[in-house]
Amino acid sequence: MIRQHTRRSGRVRLLMAAAAAPLLLGSCGVVAELPTTSMPSSFSAATSPEGRPMAVSAPAEATVSKVVMPVYWLGLNGSDVQLYREFLPSQNTGDPIGEAVLAMTTQAPADDDYFTPWSPASKVTASISSKNVITVDVSSDAFKPSLDAGMAHRAVQQLVYTATAAAANAGLTTAGYNASVVVLVDGKAGYRAFGHEDLEPALERDKTMPAPIWIISPQEGDGTETSLTVTGSAVERDEQLLWSVERIVNGRPETTALKSGEIRLEAEAGETSMFEVAIELEPGDYNVRVFHGEGENEDSKRFTVY
Repeated sequence: MIRQHTRRSGRVRLLMAAAAAPLLLGSCGVVAELPTTSMPSSFSAATSPEGRPMAVSAPAEATVSKVVMPVYWLGLNGSDVQLYREFLPSQNTGDPIGEAVLAMTTQAPADDDYFTPWSPASKVTASISSKNVITVDVSSDAFKPSLDAGMAHRAVQQLVYTATAAAANAGLTTAGYNASVVVLVDGKAGYRAFGHEDLEPALERDKTMPAPIWIISPQEGDGTETSLTVTGSAVERDEQLLWSVERIVNGRPETTALKSGEIRLEAEAGETSMFEVAIELEPGDYNVRVFHGEGENEDSKRFTVY
């Protein structure tokens, strides 16, 4: 049995600062009125070794339990910023899509490696048609941050992924239709999000946005009383897909892996596949990592064995 553990990890990657050099002005005693959160200066569009866009299919969105909801966050992966998903507790407000999008703007990810560039929205409502057209009405206060074009696209895709995932998780989608999202701002269409992204027409998922590796379980801070099973999704590449577990000592993972191994995916090159790894561990605090080759596309989670 896995349950949420209240200990937050001590690691802080300072992703926003890394992606937004103007924010560092605060350390010099100068604070920009509207600092722009930007893509890393080394950013180039994510591509496969053959130079083609690395399209990544998100894992299945539905869960067995309806007391949680899927929410997408942004995270730094090399020189790119990509999408990662967590499941948060749901209050079952009767509007599962609106609740998830609101949480995306108002809550913080459990994993300190992730972040959201949105300001808290004072109101979010949503509906869905029989052809899976989702309409999300977001209050304009959510769009206060100043983002560059690359970050603005990722923020809007964060909303699109969260809304479509929440609809699927709640069983609201109709088979045979692709899900799309119409975004209204204060009830009106035609908004230009963050000064860069036109919210018309209906938006669909950009399949290049999800990170190539996700650890789905455990989530950050989980605790388990039994042997751990790590599940996730990854893109098949020429490099080996590897995992490792390190003990956490004095708040930091040890440099030497306690256990490690290779994961073999049942997928063709460039395709996404689910994976599962069973690991026996003694009680203690640990960090699990899954990565390609020498550490590319790494995702990691901290957890406790009781």
